[in-house]
Amino acid sequence: MEQITTGVFHSHVPGRTLPPYQATECYWIGSRDEVILVDTGDGGELAQKTLWNDWEALGRPRVLAVFATHGHPDHTGTGPWAQQTWGCPIYLPPDDLVTQSRWGSLSLWQPAPSGEPLTVGGVRIEMLPMPGHTPGQWNFWLPESRGLLAGDNVLGNTTVVVTPPDGNLRDYLTTLRRMIALNPAWIGPGHGDLVTRPAEYLQRYLDHRLERAEEIIALLRQRPMTLRELAERVYRDRLAPDRLYMGEWMILGHLDDLIAQGTVGLDEDRYRII
Repeated sequence: MEQITTGVFHSHVPGRTLPPYQATECYWIGSRDEVILVDTGDGGELAQKTLWNDWEALGRPRVLAVFATHGHPDHTGTGPWAQQTWGCPIYLPPDDLVTQSRWGSLSLWQPAPSGEPLTVGGVRIEMLPMPGHTPGQWNFWLPESRGLLAGDNVLGNTTVVVTPPDGNLRDYLTTLRRMIALNPAWIGPGHGDLVTRPAEYLQRYLDHRLERAEEIIALLRQRPMTLRELAERVYRDRLAPDRLYMGEWMILGHLDDLIAQGTVGLDEDRYRII
């Protein structure tokens, strides 16, 4: 565990299937007396042990609540264990309850309260709806230190996966622009290293998405293509053939957005420029 800034502590929580550099980053906010926990890991024994040890290192503060930034299992899996261990409520963004229901039980999860900012252990916290990676993802804004806990809207070592049915690229581009406008001093990502130059990092994220959309449009101007053909052209030097399905997922997010804009149409299984 490390301290990021006053009242914010970081747990690097290994998963059962994630490689070490993609462990879930979880955050304790508050003081040595009381805290909330943002994100929990995937529910495995390593996640439970890490959170327990870090809680003890904090001095066993009262855990007021656990919040998941979104409903994917590598962020919610240890939530039921946390509820049973510390007797605290566990909260999900209301619009991610459906997302969570596909991955696990909803019996203990409550919709996250919205409205007035929280103050925990002297730290002010604002929960901001930031959809894109999932329909209802919350990000946590800490105005005193201008820090942003971004969940999977930002990853510390790579770009973000935004794919249907959970992801919506148009929402994600809006969220990216909102994050840029916040002008955070630092970002705690959902996975990977702390982002210490957010303005530059977020702009690269935005540029990458816009450039990929232009690349897809340029290919479709040559001729109509299937999703597989687009993936083969875009990712031929980036993904091994047995990983092209991952490229299809990512391109599908762009295609859904381009169809919504009226730029691209679909005839049977081929996409074309309108």
